[in-house]
Amino acid sequence: MKKIFKKITAISFLVASSVTFAAQGLNVITITTDDPQGYVEWLTESQPVFQAAQGDSALAQGICSPTAGGINVNEHYVWTIAPSVAAMMSNPGFFTDKNVVREIRKIANKREVTRRDLMFVIKSGDIGSVGETTANYNVISSTKDVSGYAAALTRMEEAASENGFGDISVALWGSVTSGDRAGTVMASVQAPTSERLGEFFDQRDSSWMTEAMSTFDSIRTPVVDFMMLCTTLSVNN
Repeated sequence: MKKIFKKITAISFLVASSVTFAAQGLNVITITTDDPQGYVEWLTESQPVFQAAQGDSALAQGICSPTAGGINVNEHYVWTIAPSVAAMMSNPGFFTDKNVVREIRKIANKREVTRRDLMFVIKSGDIGSVGETTANYNVISSTKDVSGYAAALTRMEEAASENGFGDISVALWGSVTSGDRAGTVMASVQAPTSERLGEFFDQRDSSWMTEAMSTFDSIRTPVVDFMMLCTTLSVNN
């Protein structure tokens, strides 16, 4: 899942062009498709219908496409930011709304839903304006020290800013319901472009990055990681 993420308050994946959101929930639907371009076009064109059906239970929606990692070929992540976990879970009739059903029917035979995940914000990140695309590195980990991990990520983000990477933001999401990933957290490092994300990773052996990440191995155990491009498709103002 923009400058996709502007400092959010509360416990993110995700307008100044950014609007500040608080206490968000994150709904991620993982799909596979042999027509990724057509799927993105469909999802973009369907935003008015989805916004109308979601109302105030959704703040923004977008899509992320892996560039490395990803479990399945042509896997994509459709994300929706909600103002709270309660709001995220308050609209069970969304997928039976007649207009939503009509839109989904247009793409049903071209995509397969492979998993659904519900998360909540632990550490804020940045959210981008409509149409904005950013590069993200996400790592899902298990940890028994969520607050310690969030603090370590904050220290890394601050160190990055002090060393010329003020355009890098780091968010942390916790699992509400993630199936086989129950109890995990997802950290998301976001950069304006893939090249800029690469420049950040080039610093992994630098003294400042080594020091900033020195506690990571004792705090969390990575489960899966992936890089992706994420685009914000709509924002509910």
